[in-house]
Amino acid sequence: MLEVKIKSKRGDFAIAADFGASNGVTALIGPSGAGKSSFLRLIAGLDRPTSGVLKFGQTVWFDKKNKINMPTHKRRIGMVFQSGLLLAHRSVRDNIKLGARGEALDEALLEKIGCTALMDKPVSGLSGGEQQRVMLGRALAGKPQLLLMDEPLSALDTGSKTKILHLLASLLPGLKIPVIYVTHGFEEASRLTEVFARMEKGIIGASGSAAKILTDSALTTKEMAISSVLEGEVASLESGGIAKVKIGQQLVEVARSDFKTGEKVRLRLWARDLILAHQKPHGISARNALVGRINKLVSLARGQVLVEVNVEGQIITSLILSRSAKEMKIEAGQAIFLIFKSASIEHLVES
Repeated sequence: MLEVKIKSKRGDFAIAADFGASNGVTALIGPSGAGKSSFLRLIAGLDRPTSGVLKFGQTVWFDKKNKINMPTHKRRIGMVFQSGLLLAHRSVRDNIKLGARGEALDEALLEKIGCTALMDKPVSGLSGGEQQRVMLGRALAGKPQLLLMDEPLSALDTGSKTKILHLLASLLPGLKIPVIYVTHGFEEASRLTEVFARMEKGIIGASGSAAKILTDSALTTKEMAISSVLEGEVASLESGGIAKVKIGQQLVEVARSDFKTGEKVRLRLWARDLILAHQKPHGISARNALVGRINKLVSLARGQVLVEVNVEGQIITSLILSRSAKEMKIEAGQAIFLIFKSASIEHLVES
């Protein structure tokens, strides 16, 4: 468990952070210039706070009052940055070994990351996506107790970004260590975690679920991207590459041909893809209609409403215009149908 309660000031910019992170991914989001990267540098020991305490578990990394400031190399932190920061004239293997701290390389992990086929290549000949894989391999080679990731996808093209994001979604949850993932992209973060903290003007304000962040901060419409995860079991495989997945006592159709009957699966639904209806519609292209009961409604800025629906004991969140909610007379406690296309469902791959 990482515990941070520090203050820092450099020039006119100040940081005041009261923050904690346990095993799993915590997304630190916020606009450019909010202080996110500076905050990671303070955690890593690359910069020194002006006051406060920073500790991991029972080990104190920084304590101004007691004059403790553990150097970076003793904090066992893995770090992945926006650009490679690799030794271009050395091989991939050499670069990864630099982060190993004397530990034997985990060949299975490197294979999963996609480094195995690159090991004897010089870093100078790698693509941006390959360099990020090497950075990740180097960061994990020393078996860190904390992983810091500073907008690792920002310098990549769309194709590479998609591949690396898929890798991270599969890999990070299984590391069993705290991961702090800095980004200004809410949707990117939502693909990796459901735990968020928002930073603005050097202060970490709202923290918690995506819904809480959305309701407790002035995110722009473009930043808003919230999703829900459903757990189900594959009931049957149909023709045309369709699988029927049982959610409680209801079924949804998923555009997948690689599922196996009886397999437990986790499915992501994006709030933007959900349509609410009082009755099950007919004659439309959307194949799925889950019925549930409205748990609560939360009014947001910019004329929007967050609607939480309990479906078979699982919460699904939809985002609609407050005008639509008023016209439909939507209230907590009502039964409601959630309508969505099979192609809009994402399968979350387990690590």
